[in-house]
Amino acid sequence: MLLGYLSFVALFLLFLFWVKKDQLFQLGKLSWKFSFVALFLKISAGFALWFIYTYYYTDRMNADIYKYYDDAYHLFNSTQNNWPLRFELLFGFQNDSTLFHVLKDTEFWHSSSDIFFNDNRTMTRIHLAILHFSGGFHPFHVLCFAILSFIGSCGIFQFFRKSSNLPDYILFAFCFLVPSFLFWNSAPLKETVLIFGLGLLLSSIANISEVRSFRNFTLLTLGILSLLSLKIYILFALIPGLWFWTTTLNKDKVKIRMRFIGIHILMTLFLFSSKASSILSDKQAQFKTLIQETNAGSAIAISPFDSFWSLLITIPQALFNVLVRPIYPTTWNSLSLLSAAEHLFFIGILLLPLIWKKVTSITEQRLVLFCLSFVLISSCVIGLTVPVLGGIVRYKAPLLPFYLLAIFTFVDLSKISPKLS
Repeated sequence: MLLGYLSFVALFLLFLFWVKKDQLFQLGKLSWKFSFVALFLKISAGFALWFIYTYYYTDRMNADIYKYYDDAYHLFNSTQNNWPLRFELLFGFQNDSTLFHVLKDTEFWHSSSDIFFNDNRTMTRIHLAILHFSGGFHPFHVLCFAILSFIGSCGIFQFFRKSSNLPDYILFAFCFLVPSFLFWNSAPLKETVLIFGLGLLLSSIANISEVRSFRNFTLLTLGILSLLSLKIYILFALIPGLWFWTTTLNKDKVKIRMRFIGIHILMTLFLFSSKASSILSDKQAQFKTLIQETNAGSAIAISPFDSFWSLLITIPQALFNVLVRPIYPTTWNSLSLLSAAEHLFFIGILLLPLIWKKVTSITEQRLVLFCLSFVLISSCVIGLTVPVLGGIVRYKAPLLPFYLLAIFTFVDLSKISPKLS
């Protein structure tokens, strides 16, 4: 435990030093104080969720912040005197059948929901690596994930700033102050690593278009691997928008719109392929089975689908469940009430571009189209596969900065108040 305390203090101080030195954490023209405030918010949000799932919701077996940590702790103790075996577990070179004696007591190592990579194992391996420094002191794990989230959010900020004319403090609010985004993406959860990978991927792509350096290609690779090993659907949802964004530089409005439409027609044809619909249908069935096993209190209706037409008919319901349904939760409590209020705000701001419309540049339109592509494709996947309102609120949290940017790009802030511009 002493190792964990010492590592906590050392990591915190070293990272503060790094924040001051690396330009990734310089948030535009904002002072360095904003970077430190953002880091503090990330750490505070991580510990807030840790506190709730440690002292309020005490079902440790079903708490995601503990599930993979507990498996990792078991593997750490089981391989104390066998470093080659631990190395195999960490880097995935093992054959499960030969390691049954070590893996048989893990609860979440095996998963039937993986497509290319098993995301449960990725999270377990991350915790297993951290245990070498934490000594089992769980707050150190919370700090590590909060730092990953901070790095990813800074990357998203830098990506936005390359193409957006919105003030830096508005972009800061999108990336660091949105309650759901802050709460669900700062703790030891898969979404936190997702934000880390997403931020590295987007910022490195924006930087590579200007400077092709070893650092940028390294960060790009790390970002892709992070998304590939945890949330493959996010990488899938990014591809059409990134394809469009990277191939429309210096194009006129007509060519931009035609390229956007053409790419997404191809995307739609893939989405409705038998393979893609089968994967989505299987994921939905797995979630419904989980609902029955755990008696989830926020279950909502979503139609099954097994063909092109049934999938097409289900998409409006899926989008409604993700974009609108959270404003009236199935059960009311403090978390669902806050989420409902937040989503009511998200719907209400759709009126702002109608009241205070702003003329946008081609560069801004490219960014908005990218954001809309990412948000809508991800929302379709989430809505088609997740029939639990609590899960929808959590899984859509990484999309919120992109949604807000797309809306506020068309809002003339100076008409609301000269100070805002």
